[in-house]
Amino acid sequence: MNPVPGVTEMSKTMKPTTIMRHSTSLWSSIALFVGTQLDVFSILDNCPLTVKEVATALETKPHFVERLLNALVAAELLEVDGEKVANTPETSHYLVTGKPDYIGEHVAVNPYLKYWAFEAGIKTGETFKQGKAIDSFDYERLNFDALLSTFRGTMPVAVKAGEELAKRFDFSRYSTVADIGGASGGLAAALARAYPEVKYTVIDLPSVTPVAKVLLNEQGMTDITVIEGSILEGPCKQKFDALILRAIIQVLSPEHARTAIKNMGESVNPGGSIFILGHIMDDSKTTPVEEVGWYLINLNWEDEAGYYSEGDHREMLLAAGFMNIEREILPNGDGLIYAVKA
Repeated sequence: MNPVPGVTEMSKTMKPTTIMRHSTSLWSSIALFVGTQLDVFSILDNCPLTVKEVATALETKPHFVERLLNALVAAELLEVDGEKVANTPETSHYLVTGKPDYIGEHVAVNPYLKYWAFEAGIKTGETFKQGKAIDSFDYERLNFDALLSTFRGTMPVAVKAGEELAKRFDFSRYSTVADIGGASGGLAAALARAYPEVKYTVIDLPSVTPVAKVLLNEQGMTDITVIEGSILEGPCKQKFDALILRAIIQVLSPEHARTAIKNMGESVNPGGSIFILGHIMDDSKTTPVEEVGWYLINLNWEDEAGYYSEGDHREMLLAAGFMNIEREILPNGDGLIYAVKA
């Protein structure tokens, strides 16, 4: 049998470098996930510790801990210090709870969100085979306890998003701000801490508002109004100076997304602002990789949801009467589109 021309020569020079890089990075990602889930980096903050000392802090078996610590060393997230292990300068700076530059609530790092991503990634092939979302998340049908557990888990991420918005924009210029689909109320609570003179409202579905009230009360934010509403049914009952929509447009179908933004255009005062946070791709829809990847696994939860780039958001906002449209990425990893109502 004659060899295919060029194949032998190619096999001598080409290596599966990219394939193996992505395949082996899974293990480092899992180690990081478990490390952040157990807050190992905070345990190691004060000084290097032995396996047994970390196991005591975690209240688990030393031979379990040995495997985790070695995996984190292999991932270059910890370093060996004699018989002990220690944080690297990077993990000490970014992964210790309470430090100023802690990124544990970054959307790509937070272990609660990471758990969902791993689980969805495993099931994506089955979603393709069945042709429908196999883990559809219906906020209107879930009971109170399930919603409370979910939004209690995501609340730290929402709080961080609010903190980043408060640093980036001057909310003192607004009298009224509404967090549409505010869920836990964490984002509005963070803004209220930074700008207490503003009146805040959280608007969400009837199944979610009882959860928002509980979580806001736990945060001591009893001055934030919580009301029922749906962005698909029509404009808000009153107009606001600023609207915030986080992780909501991206889970809607294109038709529903256009309707929602149109309704929001009728819910903000002239000269007011809209802030859309979430997963936003470049117009090529091949970058950034973390956003493109999220839209892939989102099929497991919302198979009719759109596939939104910056340009898609611009088109919908312009049609709804917004102008001065800008895009950026917040330090917590949230994509952001913000605009002004003409």
